[in-house]
Amino acid sequence: MSGMGEKARTVVSGVGDKVSSSDEGSVVDSVGEKVSGLGEKIKGTVKSVPKSASKSTDDLSLRIDDYLDEKSSQLIVDWELATNNDIENIEKKYSKVAQDLSTLDTNFSEYRDETNDKIKKIEERLQKLEKP
Repeated sequence: MSGMGEKARTVVSGVGDKVSSSDEGSVVDSVGEKVSGLGEKIKGTVKSVPKSASKSTDDLSLRIDDYLDEKSSQLIVDWELATNNDIENIEKKYSKVAQDLSTLDTNFSEYRDETNDKIKKIEERLQKLEKP
């Protein structure tokens, strides 16, 4: 079994020698050199970008912020956005409605109890009238 492993290793190492010494190996080497050269060109191009480019993006961001500040009210109208005041008003209305519902529920319970008592009294009176 160990003899097979040695043969496999020998064959594999021999293949590596053949690939590197063949014409295809030189093609792979030249491609590697071209890729390496391309990487250096890209690095050089990136280094040649002036530092003011970051300043120009900051300027662009400031211009966008200024534009949005100027047009914010129109954007709110156009896109039907809710403002903090709108949300506060809705929360106040919700609180009032919730409180009113609580009051209505209490009043309804009292009314129901009183009505049930009156109905019982009326039924009792009817029973007395029906009995001779």
